[in-house]
Amino acid sequence: MNFKDDIHYFSEEGYMLIQDVFALENSYQIIKEAYSIKIDKEDYSPIMNPHMQSKAIMSAISNHKILKFVEHYFNEEAFGLQTEFFFMPPKTKGFTPHQDNSYIEAEEGSFISAWIALTDINKDNGGLIIWPGSHKEKKLDSIENLNSIENFSKQLANQDQNARRRSTIIPSIYKEYSPSVKRGEVLMIHQWLVHSSNDNNSVNNRYVLLCTYLKKGASFRPGKTAKRKPFKLVKKT
Repeated sequence: MNFKDDIHYFSEEGYMLIQDVFALENSYQIIKEAYSIKIDKEDYSPIMNPHMQSKAIMSAISNHKILKFVEHYFNEEAFGLQTEFFFMPPKTKGFTPHQDNSYIEAEEGSFISAWIALTDINKDNGGLIIWPGSHKEKKLDSIENLNSIENFSKQLANQDQNARRRSTIIPSIYKEYSPSVKRGEVLMIHQWLVHSSNDNNSVNNRYVLLCTYLKKGASFRPGKTAKRKPFKLVKKT
């Protein structure tokens, strides 16, 4: 990995795809442990912070290849901040456009997300939609969805409770792009990159592990519900 070129691309575009990070058996183990954590057999909503109960998921957020990229970007030690596992069964609605740092409120250049594909993902089965370059706008305005009552019932089945609450207003100069991400690949997301996700119109679950990182000593918003707290990662020597 050429970190100088990769960090430059990430800084310009707001995203970076890292290939061949997780082997097939790693993906299967993460999915298996996520199912063992899930309590309600009928509810496939995302699981928050599964790393607290899973060695495989703690190992995933501590992955050497991801951390190398993150710490080159931060130019400082990285802490874990939050993990979220998505089952996303067929017919699950995707997220509306948003910026992660509108929730985290971390310092500039101190927060980054790793979107880990645990199965092959494209626009048909719930893949991400990103707006390259939109991160350069920093924080954009957003609006509450007018059909919020519907969003909080039918459209939120098996989805994060905030998935469709608001939508970021995207300047027209930025064009959407839905990258295909193979199982074991990782899409790195800038703290201000506008992104959303497609609905899952396939017949299979779309499995993803989202890992977020915070630069050592950086300020951020813990959140009343999320109660985010930086934690040390398990680094292999």
